[in-house]
Amino acid sequence: MNSNRYNSEFWEWIERNKDKDPMKLRLRKDNGPEWIGDAIAHIENQKKSKKKFLLDSELSGVIPKLMPVAISVEQATSARIAQLHKEIAESLMPDTREILDMTCGLGVDTALLSTIPRANVIAIERDPKIAGVASENFKNVPNVTIFNADSVEYLQQSTLHFDLIFIDPARRDTEGLRVFNIRDCSPNVCDLLPTLKSKSNAFMIKLSPMLDVSQTIKDLPGVSQIYIVEQNNECRELLAVFHKGTQDEPMLHVINESQQFSFTKTTETDANISFALPQKDMFLLEPSAAMMKAAPFKLISERYGIEAIHPNTHLYIANEPVGGFIGKQNRIIDVLPFSSGNMKRLSKLHLSADVAVRNFPLTAEQLRQKLGIKKNGQERIVGITAIDGNQYILRLNPQ
Repeated sequence: MNSNRYNSEFWEWIERNKDKDPMKLRLRKDNGPEWIGDAIAHIENQKKSKKKFLLDSELSGVIPKLMPVAISVEQATSARIAQLHKEIAESLMPDTREILDMTCGLGVDTALLSTIPRANVIAIERDPKIAGVASENFKNVPNVTIFNADSVEYLQQSTLHFDLIFIDPARRDTEGLRVFNIRDCSPNVCDLLPTLKSKSNAFMIKLSPMLDVSQTIKDLPGVSQIYIVEQNNECRELLAVFHKGTQDEPMLHVINESQQFSFTKTTETDANISFALPQKDMFLLEPSAAMMKAAPFKLISERYGIEAIHPNTHLYIANEPVGGFIGKQNRIIDVLPFSSGNMKRLSKLHLSADVAVRNFPLTAEQLRQKLGIKKNGQERIVGITAIDGNQYILRLNPQ
């Protein structure tokens, strides 16, 4: 079906119209061929996803050739994170590399997995139209086979044993609303764990960044590693990795484009943390969202050789910038006790600033209103509770 639908005429029309406004193209589509709707949708989705699939030349083949289904583009893995998935997958497998992608979609992860040396990839997509799109995208890739099927049924009935299974459960319910709990996603990997373990040597499960790490470990017994993945300063996903024969407690990895922080819950429990009061001209270090989710709060102090402000504030101070720190670093230009007098003095400055609070009696918005601070300024104001039990307002230089 799709070999006729996505023919040379289809691609020639896209090439002629790729720079035009999709809204204007839709006004003329009624008199076009049956594939015109897909062609316009492809042009629109390609424009919207440029940043998502912006790649170095070495990864240029990952960009899906065809993308006419908006929801599949929205749910597709970004190229950078797909590259991370590939690197982790490659580290898990021996020389024979039979791979199953249970949730193919457009095939971004499939594309990266297929570039692993000696890999043979079976990719399953249950939506017939998206499966047809994936088939078009991989029609010239000999080591990728696309099936339109229910991946759970396929796995349960298959006689094959895989070196690696990759699964990205759908995080929308039957009415299209977003869900985050592992058991609410489709398929429910908690129920599927025994089958995954019996049918593979290793498997990887992509999960919502909204999940709690400790609860995820409880929900997925036997997990060997959890990656808390950060991209562009946002926590983008949790990736649970299972590897046959692993008996130790799970290793946690916070990872972004250039840095990684790895630890276990035991090493965090055993770590030493030191405290100090913030002072003018020190640097305030704020862990990123992914670091906050992973919660290695004592280890941050121990490994970087920096002091925490308070056990529950999760902010740190240093005399100079700290190399490799995953988060923000700003010089402190003033430390003010939280008092009505200092609040009045600050309000008279008519500042424009980003306002945040940690372990503080006011919300960020309440503090902003009391100080009369305009939004989106270059300065940063942080309300904190320090180790002496007192509250302070920190003024920070822009990063």
